[in-house]
Amino acid sequence: MQFINALGVLSKSSSYAVTTENELDENLTTVKESLYVAMPIEHDVMELLAGITEKSKKVIFLCGSSGDGKSELLVRAKQQYDSPYIKFHLDATHSFEPHDTAIVTLDKIFSEFEEGNHSLVIGINIGMLGNYAEEAQNSSIRQKLKKYLECQESSEDFNFINFENYPKFEITKDGYDSEFLLQILHRITSPTSELYRLFEREEFEGLSGPDFLKFVNYKLLCNIQIQRVLVELLLKIRLFRNQFITARTFLDLIYELVAGKDYLFNNLFSCSDNEILEKAIEFDPSRLRTKTIDRFVIAYELSGLSDDFQVFCEQILSELMIKNLNSSSSYIRLFYLLKFIDLGNNFHKKFEEDFTENLLLSYLDIYRNHKYYDPAKSKQVLRNFYNKELFSALRSYINKKAPYLEDDQFLMTEYENYQVISHLKLTPDFSAIENTQQKKGSGSFNVYIKIKDFSEESRDLRDSFSIDINLYELLNKLRLGYRPNKNDRSVVVVLNEIVNRLINFAHKSSRINFKSSSNEIKFILEDNCIEVGG
Repeated sequence: MQFINALGVLSKSSSYAVTTENELDENLTTVKESLYVAMPIEHDVMELLAGITEKSKKVIFLCGSSGDGKSELLVRAKQQYDSPYIKFHLDATHSFEPHDTAIVTLDKIFSEFEEGNHSLVIGINIGMLGNYAEEAQNSSIRQKLKKYLECQESSEDFNFINFENYPKFEITKDGYDSEFLLQILHRITSPTSELYRLFEREEFEGLSGPDFLKFVNYKLLCNIQIQRVLVELLLKIRLFRNQFITARTFLDLIYELVAGKDYLFNNLFSCSDNEILEKAIEFDPSRLRTKTIDRFVIAYELSGLSDDFQVFCEQILSELMIKNLNSSSSYIRLFYLLKFIDLGNNFHKKFEEDFTENLLLSYLDIYRNHKYYDPAKSKQVLRNFYNKELFSALRSYINKKAPYLEDDQFLMTEYENYQVISHLKLTPDFSAIENTQQKKGSGSFNVYIKIKDFSEESRDLRDSFSIDINLYELLNKLRLGYRPNKNDRSVVVVLNEIVNRLINFAHKSSRINFKSSSNEIKFILEDNCIEVGG
């Protein structure tokens, strides 16, 4: 078996991309099995199966998206718990007969279940689960499925385990963690892996042969610091584009990076054959416009780069076997990929600040201070965020026609020559932040606000809403005077929902002003009386 052939196992187009009960080449099967990483969801599935007895008569749905590993997991489960009283249906999108639909097949399976004395384990895409909840022949099953889809509730005899509840990324107290992706990378690149052994055996000839790019790319991938760059990029794609990363799409991503037609750093930002890498194109570092990068591009195009650059090119050739880069974009992508590595004269480190993910780091800091709230450490950080960033941005957006209004004033509407202004005193709700658990694995966090002295009874109102990194970025821009355009349409919809809620509160405020260019009338509700002043 050759290294190049073994690489093909990673591809989504490989016959090994989906696990079945009938495998093909024994050697390639061994390579594929060596890449398997057990996830926490597997432990939970096996635990449920271990509790099933001859008298149980239960249904277990393993839900998720295409490529997340349902078939792989259930094949392993079937091998371990193969018994007459547990039946497996590995893929609910399949039918047993050419003329049957997947829905008809599921109806037959559940008809047998109702009549039999066995338990049932089904692998199903979440979309298919929704379809079956509407079309199932058995009304009792429809109700149970709809209850789960609406309330995320299992019943005593129907259990649901969803891959969505086992995120590939987790934001931790000190950074972020992607244990699953790192374990897969380790299985692919560690010296004890099947792929590495094949690579090592063929490296000398491979680096001088027609497939030398694949050998160079694999060697780059084996570097831990380059893996760190990849994982950071994937986190950005997950947060900014809400991209769900499955085992299959990640393995295919690695295949495209290593076996693509160019160097790994170019494949990373130019591949459209993988759904994750399609999103990576948006984060291409060669698109950055900074003083340092622009100067490099101009100098490169005019052949005016310093001797330091030439020395660096010689060093990457001797140490990384990288040669014949023919564009400034390729070099900038290479500098980005090497940003955590010391190499030669470190020419690439001149761009380190340009590649620093300031927005991401700032977002993660606010996220952590909500999720792992510590009054001693978090209170001042969050007070600054709420008062100087969140509330300031919302006021700027609401008061874009009246930027001169004071901190607690909000423009509700305009009536002829008058502006109707409400008073709302917004503060962070630290009690709610401390006592409310943020959703595990979510790419967003909830903010909690109090509207103080809301009415004549001095009753505080409370509200909360979710902020993801796209809304966080927009809020930062709004504080600096940015006005949203059509490219911000999706995130502006979310922003407008939040603003409308605040405006509804503002309409009920106990203090309303009518302001014109020459006059201002104040209305204050107190003790069931309205006080009018100028």
